[in-house]
Amino acid sequence: MNKLTKLLFSVISSVAIATSAFAGEFTVSGGVKATYTVLGNTGTTGTHAVGKGLGISNEFSLTASGELDNGMTWSYAQDIDGATVQDDASLAFGTDYGTVKICVSECGLSTKYSFDNSAYGVGSDTGYGGGAASGTTMQYGSNISSYNNVQYHAPADLLPLGMTFKAGLTPGGAGGSANASVHSANGDVTGEMKQYAITMAPIDGLSLAASYYDFGEMGNKDGRQKAEGGSYSANYSIGQISVGYGETLHAPAERMNTSASAKTQHYENDAYSIGFAVNDSLSISYTEENSEKVIKTTSASNVVTRPSVEMEITTIDLSYTVGGATLGISNSETSNDSYTAGDDTTESIVAISLAF
Repeated sequence: MNKLTKLLFSVISSVAIATSAFAGEFTVSGGVKATYTVLGNTGTTGTHAVGKGLGISNEFSLTASGELDNGMTWSYAQDIDGATVQDDASLAFGTDYGTVKICVSECGLSTKYSFDNSAYGVGSDTGYGGGAASGTTMQYGSNISSYNNVQYHAPADLLPLGMTFKAGLTPGGAGGSANASVHSANGDVTGEMKQYAITMAPIDGLSLAASYYDFGEMGNKDGRQKAEGGSYSANYSIGQISVGYGETLHAPAERMNTSASAKTQHYENDAYSIGFAVNDSLSISYTEENSEKVIKTTSASNVVTRPSVEMEITTIDLSYTVGGATLGISNSETSNDSYTAGDDTTESIVAISLAF
C-alpha cells in the first residue's frame, strides 16, 4: 500500500506541474427506459409490497477529454439522472505509468457480476432484487463506487495474458458523497476502504475476473468483525453461446461478542448465467443466483450455533433490438425472499430502452 500511495502521489504531482492543456472534446450521451412491472408474493408471510407499476428512468452523461502539454491525457465524466440531479463524477489522468482517477460515487471495481450473460439484467440487480428494502435484497458486498475514492489502473500492456490490475482507496472513512468545488468530506463511518480488481483473458473467448475489498478498523464502530469480501468468476463465449460462473463471499461489520442475539457472520453466493444470441437482434438468457446467509447465535450457556437460510433468484430474459430501440422482457422468481424462509416472490418486467 505504501508503494501504491507513493505512485499516486508522483503521478498527481506531475499533473499539478502542467500549466496548460490543448483544447478538449466535449460530448453528451444518455438513455431513457420505460418499464412496466408486476410484482407478486406467493409465500406464507406476505410482508412485501405487491402490485403493478409504470415508470420512466433517464440518465445523461457529460464527458470531456483532452491532452496536457506534457503529453498526459485527461478525461472527465459527469452523470445527471432522475430529476436532473448531478450525482456521479470522475476525473482521470493517463500517463505512461498508468491511470489515476478521482471518483465521486463512481468507478466501481467489484467483479461480482462478471459471470453474467443475461439479455436484460441479472435478477438481483433489476427492480426488486430479492428484497423489499435496503439490506434485504440479495447481498453481494460493497463496491468502492459507493464512496468518494482515488484509484490507480496499471497500463494495459504491462502484464501478460491480457491481465489488468486496478486498486482504489477512500480518503479517511468510507462515507459521504458530497460533491463540492472545494472539497468533499467523508464521514468516519466504516473506516477506510480499499478495493482491488484483476481481470485476465488467457485465451480467445475466456475471461477471468477477481476482486477483493476490506474496511479499516474503527474501534467500537467495527468491533470484532470488520467488513470484507471478494468475488471471482469465469466467463466463456463460443459462437452464439456464453456461459459464466461466479462466487462471492461477503462478511459485514459485526460486533460478534456483544450479546446472545443472532449476528450475520457472512454471506456465501454462487451463480451461473447462460446467454444465447439467436441473431443480431434477438437474445435470450437464463441466470440462477444463490445466496446463503450464515448466522451466528450464542445462547445464554455460551453454546454457539450457525443456522443459515438460502435465497435463490432465477431469471429468464429476452431482448429484441429494432431500429434504435431495445425491448426487454424479464421474469424473476425468488425463493426465501429477503432471507425469510417460506416467503417467495415473482417479478415480471417489460421495458423499452432508447439510447442517444
